[in-house]
Amino acid sequence: MIVLKNICFGYEDVEVIKNCSISFASDEIHLLVGPNGAGKTTLAMILKGLVKPSHGRVFSPVGNIDIFRRKMGFLFQFPEDLFFNDTVYEEIAYGAKKFEVEDVDRKINNIIDFLGLDPEILNFSPFDLSYGEKRIVAFASILIWDPSYLILDEPFSGLDWQFRNRLAEVVESLTGRVGVVIISQELDNVISFVDRVSLMVGGELVFSSPIEEVDWDEIYEAGCDIPSAVRLANKLKRNGIKLDTNVCPYTLERLLKALKN
Repeated sequence: MIVLKNICFGYEDVEVIKNCSISFASDEIHLLVGPNGAGKTTLAMILKGLVKPSHGRVFSPVGNIDIFRRKMGFLFQFPEDLFFNDTVYEEIAYGAKKFEVEDVDRKINNIIDFLGLDPEILNFSPFDLSYGEKRIVAFASILIWDPSYLILDEPFSGLDWQFRNRLAEVVESLTGRVGVVIISQELDNVISFVDRVSLMVGGELVFSSPIEEVDWDEIYEAGCDIPSAVRLANKLKRNGIKLDTNVCPYTLERLLKALKN
């Protein structure tokens, strides 16, 4: 677990993070939501150690924080901007060599297969790929060295439904094995497997709750999108259609189950 305690951060006279205390477990998927400018990405950069807070402390009660950060992958919103190698193979292998991963060729082929990419892509220039392919390749370059934590900043932005679904499947497969922090305003792809949701507004943490205790109305009132099934469930309730309260309608499948019950 990594703990951020009373974190503050600002640029000149602009306070971006205001006395924020939050923790991230190494075995859960944590969704960080909030309107634009809420400070989500800045908080993630502090978590990774890319920027230092002006006040507060980042630590781990169960290990060395530097070790956690060294094995923490960060998928930026536009990761393709960081490409610099001539081929996809070299781009993925770069991280593997940095972390001294053994049997790199076999592992790269396994990850390409795992991510649903054609092996021929390894010979292509990363700059010639489609937008979705670039995002998946950037993700592969992180997965190759088995990170202990993953930070994904708007991972589904700009992707078509096929790449969104594939990326969501990959993230879900990491449940319980890697600590994952997802910053996203597009929730339908991830809401079925998220463990905890935290809302940030104006640089402040409003709440951090297990998924089953989330106040979706508060998230909506903060100017954020909410899962389609939650929106539809709220409309049904307002029109007098009762739902099985034992079934949480975070997904359309669960909503249908609630309606049937």
